[in-house]
Amino acid sequence: MIAPAAARGGGARASFGVQLMLRVAMLFALLVLVAYLLAATHFYAVTLVVAVLAAAQAGAVLRFANRANRELARLLTAIRHDDFSQGFAIGHLGGTFTELKASFEDVTRHFRETRMEKEAQRRYLEALVEHVPVAILAVDEAEQVSLLNSAARRLLDASAAMTLDGLHRYGASFQRDVAQSRSGHRSLTRTELDGVQRHLVLSTTQLRAGGANLRLITLQDIQAELDWNELSAWQDMARVLTHEIMNALTPIASLARTADELVAELPPPAPHAGPAGEELMGDLRDAVRTLAKRSDSLMRFVRNYRELTQMPPPAMAPLGLSEYFRRLAQLFAAEWQKRGVVLHVVPPAEGLALHADESLLDQAIINLLRNAADAALSTALSTGKPAPQVWLEARHSDRGRTIIEISDNGAGLDEELGEKIFLPFFTTKADGSGIGLALARQVMLVHQGAITAGPRPGGGARFRLTF
Repeated sequence: MIAPAAARGGGARASFGVQLMLRVAMLFALLVLVAYLLAATHFYAVTLVVAVLAAAQAGAVLRFANRANRELARLLTAIRHDDFSQGFAIGHLGGTFTELKASFEDVTRHFRETRMEKEAQRRYLEALVEHVPVAILAVDEAEQVSLLNSAARRLLDASAAMTLDGLHRYGASFQRDVAQSRSGHRSLTRTELDGVQRHLVLSTTQLRAGGANLRLITLQDIQAELDWNELSAWQDMARVLTHEIMNALTPIASLARTADELVAELPPPAPHAGPAGEELMGDLRDAVRTLAKRSDSLMRFVRNYRELTQMPPPAMAPLGLSEYFRRLAQLFAAEWQKRGVVLHVVPPAEGLALHADESLLDQAIINLLRNAADAALSTALSTGKPAPQVWLEARHSDRGRTIIEISDNGAGLDEELGEKIFLPFFTTKADGSGIGLALARQVMLVHQGAITAGPRPGGGARFRLTF
């Protein structure tokens, strides 16, 4: 069975040669006929026709001989342009060309599979880079900055590309740090987004792609980690302090109340003691009563600080701000009207909403509103300024973040205080506990937001909650 197959293969392999020999033989016969007609006859018209047929046959022989070369050239050109849909059309030219076709199709299939693998790998890497939470930038030799993933576009709130000088709008120090960054170096930079300071870790890598040198820069926002670490440190300190203070204060407060009750039950001084005895007894009662009151005040003070370490986990739910603001206005209307404080509630845009824990948000906003009313009322009473006023409004920032602002027409904030006002135990009020703003900051942190304070245009203070 092998011999016949070989014979068939040999015949098939010879088919191209046989066809070529037949075509050459026909061309040779035509040329001989042309020579004979020219030498032995005067049939010039017939001679011309035969010569034309000979020329046509010569062209057919050349085209037939070059057919495989043309197919190879066409398919190589297709490969050069990444077109792997082309086939090797050879017709019936024999086994040699069948093997050539099979080999060529195997090569094109390999190229096609390799290309598909590379395309799948490219898409995987693009998806990976796109969803990495670290912002990635590329700076070329012409100082063009490309934002390579969604984290970079969210952070800088820009399109896919900008110039290095264009980074100046995020702060001069940020633009300088990016411009001066060098390969292998890590540094800390900062920028201000929606009025909130953000700390970023900047890392740089040098690479060469497409014949050009690029600086690949990553920006990792660590502000949330810094805030949580700071908050955790304050919580740990408050937890230790409240525990120790409560242990020491509880027996003192209990003894002070008992002493106050015992002194109240003492009989009046004997008549022979005179005015001095009555005065001494009065001083004793006042001292013990004062000690008991101060002990109770300290106990309440310590219990308040426990709120910083015992905040429940948030229960997030959609919260429409129009209805929420209406409820706040009703809550303060009667109370503030008696005090002479005017609350201006700017209606939020239709559909403006948050994903928040309403009870926790109440703690922050109600504290801020009461602080604003106290500041405005105190300033009005001490300086004779117009009636104390408080403003409550919500809007979208230029970057699409939801912002709630609480403003007043009080004396404003001392710029030297800066972020100190949000630290636990810090207060500027004579009777303040130093917990309200610290609690508001903690509420915003669990909502993955931030709280900032600054002057209000026209005078007063403005607190901004950015979600």
